[in-house]
Amino acid sequence: MAEHNAQNASEVPKSIGGAGQGVKIGVVLAFVLVISVGILLLANKAVKDKEVGVLENLQKRFEILTHVRGEVVGTFLGNLSHHGDRLIKSDLFRLYAAEIEDFDGDLSALFGTIHSEEDVESEGAVLAEQLPMMENMLREFSTYAGFVNARILSKSGEAYIATDGHLPPMDDLQTASAKAAVFENSPQYSPLRKTVRGVEMDVYVPIYPPDAVGGTDEGPQDGAVGVLMMTRLVSGKITELLSNSALAAKGQKTRLMQKDGDRYKEATPWSSEGFEEVSTQIDFGPKGNIPFEARMSIGDSEQKVYSLGVRVPGPEWWLIQEIDYDDAVTPIHDFTRTVYIVAGLGILTAFLVAGLAWWILTGVQSQRIAKEFKALATQIDDQKRFIDSINANIDEFITLKDGVGRYTYVNDAFATAVGRTRDELIGMDAAAVFGFDTAKRLESIDQIAMRENRKETINEPIFLRSQRHQFQISKSPYCDSSGSCAGLVEVYRDITEFVAAQEQNKRLIKSAMEALGSTIEAADPYLGGHTKLLAGLSVEVAKYMHMSEMDVAEIETAANLSQIGKMFVPNEILTKPGKLTDEEMATMEEHVEHAYRILKDIDIDEGVLLAIYQMNERMDGSGYPKKIMGDETIMLARILSVLNVFCAMIRPRSYRGAKEPEQALAILSSESTKFDSSVVQALAEVVKTPVAEKLLAPRD
Repeated sequence: MAEHNAQNASEVPKSIGGAGQGVKIGVVLAFVLVISVGILLLANKAVKDKEVGVLENLQKRFEILTHVRGEVVGTFLGNLSHHGDRLIKSDLFRLYAAEIEDFDGDLSALFGTIHSEEDVESEGAVLAEQLPMMENMLREFSTYAGFVNARILSKSGEAYIATDGHLPPMDDLQTASAKAAVFENSPQYSPLRKTVRGVEMDVYVPIYPPDAVGGTDEGPQDGAVGVLMMTRLVSGKITELLSNSALAAKGQKTRLMQKDGDRYKEATPWSSEGFEEVSTQIDFGPKGNIPFEARMSIGDSEQKVYSLGVRVPGPEWWLIQEIDYDDAVTPIHDFTRTVYIVAGLGILTAFLVAGLAWWILTGVQSQRIAKEFKALATQIDDQKRFIDSINANIDEFITLKDGVGRYTYVNDAFATAVGRTRDELIGMDAAAVFGFDTAKRLESIDQIAMRENRKETINEPIFLRSQRHQFQISKSPYCDSSGSCAGLVEVYRDITEFVAAQEQNKRLIKSAMEALGSTIEAADPYLGGHTKLLAGLSVEVAKYMHMSEMDVAEIETAANLSQIGKMFVPNEILTKPGKLTDEEMATMEEHVEHAYRILKDIDIDEGVLLAIYQMNERMDGSGYPKKIMGDETIMLARILSVLNVFCAMIRPRSYRGAKEPEQALAILSSESTKFDSSVVQALAEVVKTPVAEKLLAPRD
């Protein structure tokens, strides 16, 4: 009895366990089924995306190839028509063609025999006498230019000069092409045709009278008086144009199709017939092109291909790029095979994972797996703390923004600087952190970086906690797996101290320049304050004329150094009362050369040196040292020329008193041939400003 109860007690857990195992098996099988279906759906989507991508790339490649080859064909046709320029632009041929056009008689009479004196004196006789010479010239041109033969035709398409010594009859198509060249005022091209020599074509170029006027890209407005018809053997050129390059894909071909009446033919100059009938149905697009799609080849109605064709401007030709259907879809098939192999491996992996999960659910390895997961979690947590510790010790501000400008990550330095916690900043935008105006400036750069998918670096002033900082900000887009820009990584580098140091250096340099100018003025008591006034007014005039910051800086430097050459002029000349003699004036004018000699070996901008050297030139050439005139003088020198004279006139000299600014401006305006009127006008506006009034105020 005791044994029976013990046996029942052991069987109850087994039955309960068996029911639990059935539930677990069902869960595992459902898991495997869901994973397998998901893998297959993803595989199908990947295959479809691959197919679309391959065909789009193939279409783009065909569009590029046909466009390039079309331009080559267009250039070739244009060169053929331009070959005739040497002949049709000859006054002799143009005059002869014009005389033929004016001839009222039958052109066939030109080729007859002159029987009487009356015939010799007739207009037709004169034209007939010139005919052999014209034929020789046409024959020499045809041979030199590489044409099979050539003819000169009247406006009605009737030939009266030919290189082969006789005038074979013109067919209707040739006559129509000649008339079209005259009517449309542009070169015309015949369809390709097969002859015993190979594939040939005709080019028809209009001939204009020698007194033609107006002139457009298509020809003179007066109209043509004749047509030059040139026949060219093009078998080799067409074969070359259709040949594949070394980089062409397998199964890829280029074909040339032309319209022949109501039919279409493929040009095959390497074959005995020269052409093959196109039996494939051709569906043209709205612009006369053949859209990219799968169809039967124009060269083999039983071969399926992907093809695309474009109409060649001029003749009724189409360049068709095609590739064998099987070769085109080979990458798709290879990718499909690989994807489904990987999918099969994924499903197999799902079964293996399911088996492992079953093993874990049965509790065989649950404890070991739990320990491994715990160790993994600990490792991840350690890595997170390690990364956080790195970011916490970086001085630069680092942020991550999503596609709409919201912060998804900020480091400790950024959070501390803006006075918020990292958690508070997540989800905020730049306007909430920096204010509307600053955010608007920054967001304009964000849009450029994301739209053009490239790094942008800017320098921006930003107020943090009511204190102005200068930042160098680098914005780099980051993209998802599809290549779409998902957001921006920003790095803010505080360069406030660096910018302040730069400004300090600029101030020191400016002070040194002003000190040097004061030293120069010490040589002439009447130059006192001249350099400072010249520099100040020159800068204001340059700004008023909207010159660049670089030009403004250069003109200020040039003004401060403009009088340096006078240190080498004898003091008795500098301070002499009254008018200088010619010899003394020549000595005085040498100060320009002294300044150039001193400054040319110093690391100084070319614009500064040239402005100092030319500031004493005049617009009419009456200045010195080179007596150049007009625009030969750079604008910086023209400004200094006006301002130097103005500053001199409003300051007293040993031989005269100071003039009022209005008097000085009136004198400068009256000397319009010597001084740039735009500079004088700008100076007249500047002297009215508070800055100029302060500069012009009397000194103590």
